[in-house]
Amino acid sequence: MNSRLITLFLSFFTVAIMAQNPVVPGYFADPSIKKFGDTYYMYSTTDGYFSGNDGEILVWTTKNLADWDVQSVPGLPHETVWAPAVIQGDNGKYYLYCQSSVDYSGYVYSGDSPTGPFKKEAHLGGFDIEPFRDPVSGKIYVISAGRELFLMDNDVKSPTYLTKIEKKLSIKGNLFDYTEGPYLVYKDGLYYCMWAGGRCWETSYKVRYAVSKNIDGPYEEASNSPILKTDEKAGISGPGHHSITEIDGRSFMFYHRQDLAKGPTCDYRFSAVSEVEFKNGKINLVSYVDDLAKTLNKKGKYTNLALNKNAFASSQNAGFEAGKVVDGRNDTRWTTSSAPSDVTIDLGQEFSFDAVRVCFEYPDKWVTFKIETSTDYQNWQLYADHSQEAVQGYKEMLQTKTEKARYVKVTVNNSEDRNASLWEVQVLKNN
Repeated sequence: MNSRLITLFLSFFTVAIMAQNPVVPGYFADPSIKKFGDTYYMYSTTDGYFSGNDGEILVWTTKNLADWDVQSVPGLPHETVWAPAVIQGDNGKYYLYCQSSVDYSGYVYSGDSPTGPFKKEAHLGGFDIEPFRDPVSGKIYVISAGRELFLMDNDVKSPTYLTKIEKKLSIKGNLFDYTEGPYLVYKDGLYYCMWAGGRCWETSYKVRYAVSKNIDGPYEEASNSPILKTDEKAGISGPGHHSITEIDGRSFMFYHRQDLAKGPTCDYRFSAVSEVEFKNGKINLVSYVDDLAKTLNKKGKYTNLALNKNAFASSQNAGFEAGKVVDGRNDTRWTTSSAPSDVTIDLGQEFSFDAVRVCFEYPDKWVTFKIETSTDYQNWQLYADHSQEAVQGYKEMLQTKTEKARYVKVTVNNSEDRNASLWEVQVLKNN
């Protein structure tokens, strides 16, 4: 049996831990989902690094909730930002609130667009700060994990608009196990104060909530709290630090869960989604979402021709075989111990396609790679070439060019980690 057949055999017979599929590929924690105009923006902590040293902050965007693009958020300090969250002020500007991983304290930045460039405005203090516009008063607050509400300067003509704390309010009531990741929701005359309990590096991490008629309480924890916690049968470990958005009249909670392959940890987490329902003063978990577009009956721009097709590689690590790049999952990957290494997808027959998307394990890291195509596995044509000069993975993740081929090969020549590691390789045809 030749090496190609051995690789195919191993790819199909590797037993994987099936879990809830992340909404995007890669380690992204503390997701804050916002809609500005016709676009959804998911801000998050770039995970996959040791605690206190995070990657470049990226934002994922989508108009159709099926196709997600990613870009940088210029103006933020590199590797020192946690949990960014953005709100638009009445002056049209955007205000980004975040946590510094250096001094564990909150800061506010401002910019003219949801993606910046941002500039630092002020040090606010607090921990895991999150902005909230109160529908009752129309004022913008910031909630902190210190059980505090910051009433911000809401005078739109003021030079310190939304960047200065006018008043600090203590949040009163029963807030058991109030650890971090606070979030406020107002629905049908009630305020829902939500937070992450437990510890992020343990399976005890969870989403709890309490309810009040007043923004500062007193809050009473609901009888069905926590509403989201470790569920071993569903492959969900340590879910928490969430945000909520309404889509087509339905409520969806974005949160992170731990990477089961890494064990309980604060350093390797995926962004996931569940549908929730606000009813009779309670929040109920409706379902875990594995495919957001399918759940919402949304159609994407592309069809992935590579999905569940044959894949084989020049080398691979046990448990991280070539078949993982075509399984449609954002939490399984092909990984090697060294580079250069290549992975090839056999579409089964010749297809015309319009793009190739390569999802690197660490999209903010630098890599050299190339994509080639072939009709017969003997003669190869260059489709995209980034082998001579290093690029950040996310900037060249999507390569667009119409071509006809049966085989698509991605060669990772080198990377910061001196290996090859890809979540998915998608061969895309326009719908």
